[in-house]
Amino acid sequence: MPTPSKVAIIGVGLLGGSLALALRKQKGWKLAGWNHRASSRRKAAKILPVAPSFEKAVQGADVILLCSHSGSISPVLRQAAPFLRPETLVMDVSSVKGAVVGEASRFPEMARHFVPCHPMAGKEKSGVAFADGALYRGKIVFVTPLPRNPQGLVRRAVLFWKNVGARPVILDAVLHDRYVALTSHLPHLLASAMMHLYGTEERLSPRVVQALGTGFRDFTRIAAGNPAMWNDIMRLNASEITSSLSKFRALLNSLERRLRKGDGRYWTSFFEKARDLREKL
Repeated sequence: MPTPSKVAIIGVGLLGGSLALALRKQKGWKLAGWNHRASSRRKAAKILPVAPSFEKAVQGADVILLCSHSGSISPVLRQAAPFLRPETLVMDVSSVKGAVVGEASRFPEMARHFVPCHPMAGKEKSGVAFADGALYRGKIVFVTPLPRNPQGLVRRAVLFWKNVGARPVILDAVLHDRYVALTSHLPHLLASAMMHLYGTEERLSPRVVQALGTGFRDFTRIAAGNPAMWNDIMRLNASEITSSLSKFRALLNSLERRLRKGDGRYWTSFFEKARDLREKL
């Protein structure tokens, strides 16, 4: 019987825990987890074996998955480097790729191991308690290779994600950050801003809570995401988010002018176009 491949999952939260559950359903994988905080390690131990140290987790690993925030990827890569075997594949799951690719490219030897990735999967709740073995099934995973990644290494990354039911797509890191600024990062910023606006109104008039409906809850659901993770995203993808925010502000200004003019004929076509675009998603 072939020896199981060792997979080290660094950062066993929602994404890392979901990977552990997905891999547990398959044969041929030996799992090892690690979290920086002792309390997080205790929670992670409920779904996979937790190593006694970071070094023990990554030693001898065939695959290492870095499932922590975007800002922590570079330091963890440096920490793991002395323990990588010639064939070790390292991937991350962070939401910003340009900064990660830039940092990793400063270490030429890392191109033999590290393939940056970003699964378009998640929930508004964070933590291993919300892990789901089906989280990646059918979801796109962007693979944004380093310039010097061997093609064979990239193929291994693609195959790994296919094995957990995902749909890997190879994409340039700059384009990735531009796209997700519009489809993920800006919506989170807007949902959070709406909650701040609501909080101000609630302090002035507490009865506004009686007016909360399904639409408001749906629109602001993602504002319940992990603040530390979103702090990293805003900092590391600020340029692309600013660009999308600028375009959105111009659209809002245009809509405000329409409202002030009382342009009643405009709104039916505006909402019809929005509905048609939404139904195509």
